[in-house]
Amino acid sequence: MHIIYVWLKDLKLLIRDRGEMASLFLMPLAFILPICLAFPANGYNLTEDRKPDLPVANFDLVDGQPGEHAQSLLDSLAESYTLEQNITPEGAALFSETVRAICATTGPACDEATARDRVAFDQRTAAVLIPAGFSAAIDAGEHVSVTLLYNPARTPVDRQLIEGVVTGNAMRLSIENQLLNGLEQFGDLLDLAPEEIQTNIRTANDEDSGSTTTNLAPAIEVVSVRPSAARITTQPNTLQQTIPGYTVMFVYFLIGTVVASVQLERNTGVLRRLLVTPMRRYQLLAGKILSALVIGVLQIAAMFAVGHFFFGLKLGSAPVALAVLTVAVVLSAVCIGLAAAAFRIERGISMILIVGALLAGCAFPADWLPPFLRTINVVLPQTWAMQGYQDLITRGMGFADVLPEIGVLLGFAAVFFAIAVYKFDLEG
Repeated sequence: MHIIYVWLKDLKLLIRDRGEMASLFLMPLAFILPICLAFPANGYNLTEDRKPDLPVANFDLVDGQPGEHAQSLLDSLAESYTLEQNITPEGAALFSETVRAICATTGPACDEATARDRVAFDQRTAAVLIPAGFSAAIDAGEHVSVTLLYNPARTPVDRQLIEGVVTGNAMRLSIENQLLNGLEQFGDLLDLAPEEIQTNIRTANDEDSGSTTTNLAPAIEVVSVRPSAARITTQPNTLQQTIPGYTVMFVYFLIGTVVASVQLERNTGVLRRLLVTPMRRYQLLAGKILSALVIGVLQIAAMFAVGHFFFGLKLGSAPVALAVLTVAVVLSAVCIGLAAAAFRIERGISMILIVGALLAGCAFPADWLPPFLRTINVVLPQTWAMQGYQDLITRGMGFADVLPEIGVLLGFAAVFFAIAVYKFDLEG
């Protein structure tokens, strides 16, 4: 009963403190909303090596589809670049009136017009134009040119890289076609050879094919093995980093809230009056933990609800693990706050929490930190909270995978709760 009484009393006091509640719930949103609104709905991978954009206009069409060799060239370019083609009238809305008129219909003419505009106005380094009849000319062994538009104001290195990729792929197509033509010519010559020679060649081919196709195995076999201790290191996009990151950062501001609440009760004599009751210190502190736990869980739930319903953040496939991890995170924050209150630590808490959040990877991925800082940050509860949320939200792991993080956070809570019970002074 004592625990329930303290819980309800403290919960009412916390809720009535509108300034503190506004700080806990609105400050994370002040960071989350602008950052998430500045990026696309699915976020932007902070560590992904993005392919450069390359405008392409392909006039080599057969029944509305790229010719065989044009498609091969496009596929090869797509391995190194993000191709910009098939521009729609809506996609050309920001271009000049002349370009918009050409782009009234989607097609290579529109692609060429937008490509020339982008290169001319220094938005792209170069653009590739594949001429009509490109595939047919290669099949016929005729000379054919691919046009590379480039901006001389850009660095020549970028242009040379694009030129090298285009030239290399065009050369590969030419060599492949010449080899095929050579084989066809060899077949034609074989038809003119005497019957005895044709029979010997066909017999030799049959024997070779029969001996090589049976029990054929590669000389080198690659076997993929994942070490048992390896962790999945999928990196978060901005939504997966920003929303859990600033949520974790500000849920630990509960430490300051708990310290301020205890200090207020000391100053007003509430703790002193509790001396006349049979309540023990652990009961008082347990009640305070429950009241702050409710506020902290609601804070995290509100931030994740904003991320999920307004920005489409997926919260993983293990809701029970997410809930248990959240409780462990809040418990660690509240118990650290009680220990700080027991030692009467009041000044500098916000600065310590901000530095700790940066080291723990709340504002940016912890992998960006130097190795010695990544070694240091393992002593911070925020590090384990972020790792747990990233495992669930970014990497799609389950309950068993985040048990280490939950265990460490509950360990933080138990240790600091024991310190608080031992050191807490009711007399103030």
